[in-house]
Amino acid sequence: MKTYLLDTNVILRFTDTKSSEYNLVNNAISTILLQRGKCFITSQVIIEFWVVATRPLNVNGLGWNIAQTTQAIGMLINQFEILPETPDVFPTWFNLVKNYNISGKRTHDMRILAVMLTHKISNILTLNPKDFIAIPEINVIHPRDIHS
Repeated sequence: MKTYLLDTNVILRFTDTKSSEYNLVNNAISTILLQRGKCFITSQVIIEFWVVATRPLNVNGLGWNIAQTTQAIGMLINQFEILPETPDVFPTWFNLVKNYNISGKRTHDMRILAVMLTHKISNILTLNPKDFIAIPEINVIHPRDIHS
């Protein structure tokens, strides 16, 4: 079974039916599930989702209120399993940032990869493949590359 972690930008489009990328993301996730794959999320992705969903439209957010955002997160949690933050995540993350000389904002993305490695999730579905460095154990996949 193929396993995928859904990046924040994917779940933002998946929950925002007004997004121009909603259909692309929805079709990719549907295809994964129809092919008996499994999609996961992390608490970090949910936290990042909250930040963008509740941020005003004029600063690149969705402008949602707390109730809307809470409802969307409830739907996501019901639909996708949240990978637990086990004690192994931190040392995995620390090794990644040291070994790949990561600094600044990219550090957050390395934490997502650390959760994936800890749980042996091999694919990340993202609209921003350049956000993730190439490491042998992880395939970085754009939704347009998921074919039915």
